[in-house]
Amino acid sequence: MKYDLIALDLDGTALTPQNTVSPAVCEAVAWARARGVHVVISTGRICGEAADFARQLGADDEMVTSGGATLSLASKNACTMRISMPWEPAVRAAAVVERIGMTSMIYAGERLLITPYDELFFSRYKTNEGFLSSKQVVPSVAEYIATHHLSVDKIFCRSQDPFMLQMARRQIWGEPGVRVMSSADDNIEVISPLADKGRALRTLCDHMGTVPERCIAIGDSENDLDMLKAVGMPVAMGNAIDDVKALAKYITDTNAKDGVAKAIYHLLGDDQH
Repeated sequence: MKYDLIALDLDGTALTPQNTVSPAVCEAVAWARARGVHVVISTGRICGEAADFARQLGADDEMVTSGGATLSLASKNACTMRISMPWEPAVRAAAVVERIGMTSMIYAGERLLITPYDELFFSRYKTNEGFLSSKQVVPSVAEYIATHHLSVDKIFCRSQDPFMLQMARRQIWGEPGVRVMSSADDNIEVISPLADKGRALRTLCDHMGTVPERCIAIGDSENDLDMLKAVGMPVAMGNAIDDVKALAKYITDTNAKDGVAKAIYHLLGDDQH
């Protein structure tokens, strides 16, 4: 099978455990693109952050962002398509997160809405320009959304307390018009039930003149499952969760050992690297 496109998740996949870009992965991306294969980012991150890493990786301009709720262009740091949650359920979900006391970010187009408390937490490890230029600090995110009737693409919540994560999942799960998933053990993500990486990637394939059957997708977590189901060659990272590995046709090495690079060379026919 000749593949036309490779879709790369970022966290736990194309990025190292330290959330940096490996030279080996950059070289593999350049090698694939030189052979006419598109390489696109498909991530839960907002377009501004995703664009930073797309440029570092040398990937294509087109990106799947916000967990599939948006399509974006790295060159413009802007969304070209949005599938937002209904306004009232988004307000209620944001209120649940604030009430429980979890740190969170609310994705609204190109803006990241956070409270001063959330800013202190996320700024400890998010120092890239995409985050800094996207963030907007407000006293209460739920109140800000409600007052301004904002369209919300995604709610991202993080906690080291499994009980808090389970409580938030349980309280948000029953809301009509929202879907709860995860991209790591310490977070939950809330998006529209109509939005996922698989649907967004199919739209992107149509735009780029190919079909999902001729695509490779590489991921590691729950929010990658729909993307992996959509493509002809689903690939799991060595550090992926069991559900992702069970779905994969090929399991590569971990993100600490350049698993993305090894998968690209193997699947495009160059195992000498």
